[in-house]
Amino acid sequence: MWNLLQLSLSSIPWGIFIAMACMALFFVLIKGWYKDATLSPISYIVGAVLFLFLSFQCILIVGSIKIINTTDYYEVQITRIVDSIYDASDDISLREADDILKEIIDRYPILQYYIEGGEFTGYTAKTLPHGIANALKSFMRWYIFRRLLWCLAFVAVGAYCVIKTMSKQYGGPQRRSAIRRESVHQKRKRISRTRR
Repeated sequence: MWNLLQLSLSSIPWGIFIAMACMALFFVLIKGWYKDATLSPISYIVGAVLFLFLSFQCILIVGSIKIINTTDYYEVQITRIVDSIYDASDDISLREADDILKEIIDRYPILQYYIEGGEFTGYTAKTLPHGIANALKSFMRWYIFRRLLWCLAFVAVGAYCVIKTMSKQYGGPQRRSAIRRESVHQKRKRISRTRR
């Protein structure tokens, strides 16, 4: 149980650190693209909210990676449980597999979010632990992919909101080009007047 608690808590600082790095990059890119922009207080509030959402998702991603990295450990523990009840050649029914999953979840509650509800049929006592471990890895990869999609969605919405809340003196690349053209046009007018 202590290892499980340690695994969960150790994900928090890494998740927050990654979210901070993402936020720094987020503002650097926006300020780099909109050089004339002035961020308003609302822009920073949007950034703070975005940071909270990203932190949560990054903590989940780090925790998921750690679970993937400890899958071999879980496979060993599942093998011990199965070996204590069945012979290696015994066929495991769906109901028996569910009972084994409940036993695993009782010992490692964090796994209930990742393997509960999985249907494991067609396995023997020898192959079931490896099948559960592979299912856990597969689920975690898909889980991480979904978290990344959520991060991208939050960043897209956050970028839109930050850009919309910038000070009115903001001008994107198109606005800067228009200002330059206007400036060149004004200079030409002045030159043509002085020649006359």
